Amino acid sequence: MLLAGAGAALLTLTAACGGSSGGGGSVEGSKIVLSVQNALVPQFKKYAAAYEKEFPKRKISVQSLPDDSTQYVQQLVTQRLGGKVPDVLMNVDYAANQLANGNITMDLGPWLKEGKGGLKGEDFLPQFLGQYRPVEDPDEITGLPVSADSTTLFYNKDLFQKAGVTEYPKPDWTWDDLYRVANKIKKGSGDKFAALAPPLGIGDQNSVYNPVINAYGGSVYDPKTKKSGIGQPKAIEAWKMLLGAYGTSAPKYAADQGSLPKFENGQTAMAFSVRAVVPAMKQSLKGDWDTQTMPKINGKSTVGGGSYGLSIGKTSKNKEGAWAFLAWFYKNDGGMKLAQATGQVVPPTQQGLDHGTWRELPAPPKNEDAFATAAKDAYLLPALPAKAQKALSDSVKKAVQQVEIEHRSVTSAFQDAEKTVNQALQSR
Repeated sequence: MLLAGAGAALLTLTAACGGSSGGGGSVEGSKIVLSVQNALVPQFKKYAAAYEKEFPKRKISVQSLPDDSTQYVQQLVTQRLGGKVPDVLMNVDYAANQLANGNITMDLGPWLKEGKGGLKGEDFLPQFLGQYRPVEDPDEITGLPVSADSTTLFYNKDLFQKAGVTEYPKPDWTWDDLYRVANKIKKGSGDKFAALAPPLGIGDQNSVYNPVINAYGGSVYDPKTKKSGIGQPKAIEAWKMLLGAYGTSAPKYAADQGSLPKFENGQTAMAFSVRAVVPAMKQSLKGDWDTQTMPKINGKSTVGGGSYGLSIGKTSKNKEGAWAFLAWFYKNDGGMKLAQATGQVVPPTQQGLDHGTWRELPAPPKNEDAFATAAKDAYLLPALPAKAQKALSDSVKKAVQQVEIEHRSVTSAFQDAEKTVNQALQSR
């Protein structure tokens, strides 16, 4: 999560560096700098090489940003102060609002509306594109999602069989079904492996609790009232259901992330995850496994998710060249084709979901439709100001620990958590 220090520096930038400097430049003969987090550098070097091969007069220098979220933002802040923001930069859903407020990212809205270079805003799934709309200026769009990362239910058929359970997840499953079958697996396995990875993890899984609370009729954060509702009655119902997995259908609560059962290591029969982990899963998990859409509550989807995206630096002197790269990258026969070949990417467009080459990759998983359905149904957490974002994460984790370790009531723990988040929202 992002620390207050990075957010404070961005606020300083907002006041001191308003507006965009530098011209648009030209496309042919352009030399642009593209910065992504370290883990993605090798892949983006491949994209850059393919782009330069297709357009020999255009050059891209791929540079790295820290993988640590705090350091990632701080480096961009420092580059902005020094007038060296990359032409194209990696954006992340949780940081998008901060980067926009800090005058680090350019508003892409006018060019998307124009359809410049064939790139149109209407082509993207609206909830994922919406993650790059600044809270204060929702008509702006400061980034484009690279993948529609949405939660699905992964399940290991081999472990089901070892437990003597033949009922596999179905599209119409409810959370009651999930827990019921998990309990069967637990009983049948004799606790030799976990039936279900804890839905809340160590209390940090907002991609799980956000859509569940919404399905119950509550809200984690309401942009209209600018208040959190994690301590309200509907949310309390959701928390009780989610917390009820600890020590029953899932292992007891553990504060150490490393002690949680890993689906990719064959330690649990079911777990929630996203398409991005599939290549690593294929490497480590042998046997028969697949994925299914998330269970429902009151007929409502409980799919969550998030994304990282690409933005243009607001002070870039090569905006035309930067845009030309983005237009190529998001084409189905351009960079997006290469991205899909990695097995990690679900295209964030309707066309890509329905006809993308990612569907042609070898199994497992066989049920590719689960990822497409999840992307369409995903309910994503609205952007919170930086200080409140961290307060939400910390407060929820603390409340989960209070309930599971200190045996505090769910209602009182989450009512206090709500107060903390709303205080952070008021103090921004």
